[in-house]
Amino acid sequence: MKIITFKNTHYQQAANQAFPNRGRTRYHTVNVCLIRWQEDELHVKDEVDYLHDVFNSLYGFNTEIWLIPSTASQIQLTSMTCIFLQKYDEEGNLFIVYYGGHGKIDHARQNQWWCKSTPDSPFVDWSAIQTLFGSAKSDVLVLLDCCAGASSAAGMSLSTMETIAACGWETKAPIPGDYSFTHTLIEVLEEWVHKPSFSVAMLHTEVLFVLKQKRPERGRDGRRIEWCSTPVHWVNTGNPKASGIELSSLRNARMISKAAAREESTPSRVTTYIDAMELDREDPESRSNPLSECRDDGNYKVPHVLISIALEGDQGPLDAASCRRWLADFPALAKYATVEGIYRSYSTLMTLSVPVMIWDMLPEHLACAFIGYTVSPNMNTPIVNSRLGSTYVYTTPSSSYQKVPYKLCSRKADGRLRSEDSSYESDLDVDGDNTE
Repeated sequence: MKIITFKNTHYQQAANQAFPNRGRTRYHTVNVCLIRWQEDELHVKDEVDYLHDVFNSLYGFNTEIWLIPSTASQIQLTSMTCIFLQKYDEEGNLFIVYYGGHGKIDHARQNQWWCKSTPDSPFVDWSAIQTLFGSAKSDVLVLLDCCAGASSAAGMSLSTMETIAACGWETKAPIPGDYSFTHTLIEVLEEWVHKPSFSVAMLHTEVLFVLKQKRPERGRDGRRIEWCSTPVHWVNTGNPKASGIELSSLRNARMISKAAAREESTPSRVTTYIDAMELDREDPESRSNPLSECRDDGNYKVPHVLISIALEGDQGPLDAASCRRWLADFPALAKYATVEGIYRSYSTLMTLSVPVMIWDMLPEHLACAFIGYTVSPNMNTPIVNSRLGSTYVYTTPSSSYQKVPYKLCSRKADGRLRSEDSSYESDLDVDGDNTE
């Protein structure tokens, strides 16, 4: 059980990173730079300006908008970055770096930001800018709304650097509008402004959840086209035990209470938000887990990821009784994961489901592989619930159960970025996306 012992330690570590500060932020200053091209071919200006107002007015963050010129683009952006770092970099500060515009992946599989979709367009190398932020004392949150956003996954940071990208390695991000990553990010930030705090892993989970509720629309030929892409998350840090980044408004309590009152007066929608304090108050003997509870329709309150783990050698018979005894030795695994299946293979193969925010913070391991996103418990076969330590069959709660309006296809893991970069399994209208 060597591999599972290793994974159990990382489950608890991932949970601590996903809910690091239990309802409070450790940052006394937050400085934001929102980057777009001066020649706005994609018409991202409105969304960037709106995001500026959200960060500046609602959250109280010092927010700047940077316009990349078409001449000497790399030099100008590097200069702006160096001045920004020299002015604000210190312990206890958080940098938020956002980019909206064209993106491409180069021959070295690095992310480039392009001004236009034409071959002779000016561009900047994001990896060079990322290296500068990676040398900062401050923690850094990177938000990328561009094509091939996940190609910036490489690199390391002295502090904690977390990234949420609109799409995977070679996929396309939707243009500005209802289906864009930035539009959904703004929607979530506005709704969560009154929350005591929330981690970047929680933010990614909610943005993913909201995007998946948006049904495909019909194209010109009458076929339904998925306009959304699947946002991905990863962590770059030299310290695997470093706390995850957590956001909260720096405005005073009066403004936060007003925001909460406004939300109470408007119809609430389903959300994946989990108060970290609920995890601390949780009764160890309780049969419920805030991260694994289901709604009335039978779906998880928090989306999960289905993963496979290869165990060393032949583990012998692993029936329900032996699984109960085995899981009792691994409290972190029992708390956050559900065993969905166990198979004999060339090494014993086990499938687990874990909440998305826990998966986001798990370190890479060769024995662990991404299978796909799930929104409900196993619907057809007996499973071993690690929380209950028992075997049961999940059935659809009623005939009114609605099939999930999207279908995911998994991709092979590439580098440090795992296979959660999978996008919708559908035809994308090239004219409707950010062209490369």
